[in-house]
Amino acid sequence: MQPLKQAGSILLYILGGIGYLAIAATIVGVSILIKFAALLLADKLLYTILIIGDLLRGIEIIELLNILIFAFIGMGFGVATKLLIPQYGRKISAGLLIVVVPLVFMITPVIRYNSWLEKVGESDNLLPAETATLTNSFLQRKVGLQGFLGYYVYTGQFPVIPTKQSEMKDLDSFEKKVNSRFVQLTGVAPTIVTWSMRICFWLIRLFYFSIAVIATIAHFREGVRIAGR
Repeated sequence: MQPLKQAGSILLYILGGIGYLAIAATIVGVSILIKFAALLLADKLLYTILIIGDLLRGIEIIELLNILIFAFIGMGFGVATKLLIPQYGRKISAGLLIVVVPLVFMITPVIRYNSWLEKVGESDNLLPAETATLTNSFLQRKVGLQGFLGYYVYTGQFPVIPTKQSEMKDLDSFEKKVNSRFVQLTGVAPTIVTWSMRICFWLIRLFYFSIAVIATIAHFREGVRIAGR
């Protein structure tokens, strides 16, 4: 009788683990879809606004949605611990969240990067390999890095990235044109605008990530408490 009970318990834990993984994958997938849909809406409605559209894009105002997205992730993972072995459930979920939160958070710039590559390719009618060579050369020259990392660093100091080969070659003219919009909006000197953007955009990114972490932790604890009832 005892071996049967043990076998039954093991089977329940296995099924619980499978169910937990299915729920975790669903939560992450839904969160990514929400972020993707929000970016599409922002591009059509918010970032097309004259003058301030570039500013809103630079600070990725839509990232305020992280409060809801990561609250959903934290609560979901917290409640799902009910399916795991009681003494390990919380630790397993917490460990997974350490990986999941940064990955989901970085979905926005990853989508932006791939969208940029598509626009560059379409603007100059380039093949994917030619687009990669052009963009990597531009990023290497501008920030000393290539690929997604170079894109992330560049957009952390400037809100708009060129999408045409001509703009990349005459970058000073392109950046001055963009800067002039912010000078019109704020009324301050171009040099101050440039340095303010570099500082503010990185601080804003840190702020958004802090929101993501705090929302996840707070709602994860609440989810665990609900699961323990």
